[in-house]
Amino acid sequence: MNNNFYEIPQDWYSEFNNNFMNTINTGMNMPMNNMTSNNLADLQIALDRGNLFNNLYDPYRNYKYRELNASNQKEELLLNILKHNFALIELGLYLDLNPMDRNMLGLYNRYLDTKKQLIDEYERNYGPLTTGGTNTGNNDWNWFKAPWPWEGTK
Repeated sequence: MNNNFYEIPQDWYSEFNNNFMNTINTGMNMPMNNMTSNNLADLQIALDRGNLFNNLYDPYRNYKYRELNASNQKEELLLNILKHNFALIELGLYLDLNPMDRNMLGLYNRYLDTKKQLIDEYERNYGPLTTGGTNTGNNDWNWFKAPWPWEGTK
């Protein structure tokens, strides 16, 4: 019985696995050679357009992406958390393919530290973001006390 449902030649699997493991072991960059932090967009621009990497961004025709703006301190903190979270996802995908890139790994760790600080500041001032938040309170369940996102600001 053939387990190869799509009838892909067996030598393709071997070639792919050998090339992939060789790339991982030698630290060669696969699709994005010589990537530096200079190739990265500002976090606000990256979030707005949905792409952190300047050299990979290809705008669609005359489409103008929507720019996100905060109207108060609470929204500013949430926007900064969102920007850092987006950058962490993008850098995580990059590091999946380029695990030996120490510069990007350092940048990833800096963004992660900043995100943690922003979340801590938000939760101290406005309540927990998640049920597992660090500032959920000691004696009572504070999760339900904060206004829900759809309630807006008053």
